[in-house]
Amino acid sequence: MKKLEDKVAVITGGTGGLGKAVMSVFLAEGAFVLSTYVNDEELEGCLSLREEYKARVAFGKADVTKASNVSNVALKTIEKFSRIDILVNIVGGFAQSPLIETDEEAWDRMMNMNLKSVFLCSRSIVPHMIKQGRGSIVNIASRPALKGSPGLSAYGASKAGVLNLTQSMAEELKEHNINVNAIIPGTMDTPGNRKSMPGADFTKWVAPEDVAGVIAFLCSEDARAVSGAAIPVYGKS
Repeated sequence: MKKLEDKVAVITGGTGGLGKAVMSVFLAEGAFVLSTYVNDEELEGCLSLREEYKARVAFGKADVTKASNVSNVALKTIEKFSRIDILVNIVGGFAQSPLIETDEEAWDRMMNMNLKSVFLCSRSIVPHMIKQGRGSIVNIASRPALKGSPGLSAYGASKAGVLNLTQSMAEELKEHNINVNAIIPGTMDTPGNRKSMPGADFTKWVAPEDVAGVIAFLCSEDARAVSGAAIPVYGKS
C-alpha cells in the first residue's frame, strides 16, 4: 500500500520549486492533491502532473495571505474531494536587508507571506480536520528561525513565528488527533536559488525531492506519534 493512499492534501504554493516536488511525491504515494498558485507560468510547468494523474490533482488560484481566498480553497477542496486530511503550508518569501534598511512594506511582506499565510490556511482547514477526527499539518520554517542572522531580521522573525505557531497548534490540536510539525530545510537546489547564487556549491544543497520525502513521512501513518517537532533537512550544508 502506498504511504498516502487516498489521502486528500491541500498544498499551498504547490507549483513552486519545493511545492512541485511535494506534489509529485504525494501523487506518487497515492494522495489526491489540490495546489494553490498565483503565477500562471508556474502552473503551466505543472500541467504534466494533471495529465498524468488526471482527477487526482486540482489547482486553485489564490493569494493565501487573504482570508477570503483561503476560505475558497478549503471549500473547493471539500467540493471536489469531500474531505481534507493534510495541509502543507509551503507558500513563503525571502528578503535580505539590514534592519535600518528594512522598510515597513518589506517587513509586512515577510510576515504576510511566511506567517500570516500559515495562520489563515490552518484556521480555515483545521475545522474540517476536527470534524473528521484526524489530520496532518506540515509548515516550512528555516535555519534563521533558530538563530538570528545579519540582514535577515524580517525573514528570520517571520519563520521563528512559524515554529512557535507550529508548537502552539500541536498542543491545541492533539486532542483532535491532528499532528502539526515543521520542516527546517537547508538551502534547496532549485532553479531560483541557482540563479540568485550562481557562485555557490550546488552539490551541498538539499534536493527538493528529499525535503518532500520527509514531508510525506510526516503526513503518513508511520508518523502518527510525531507532533510539535521541527525537523532539520539540511543536506550536506
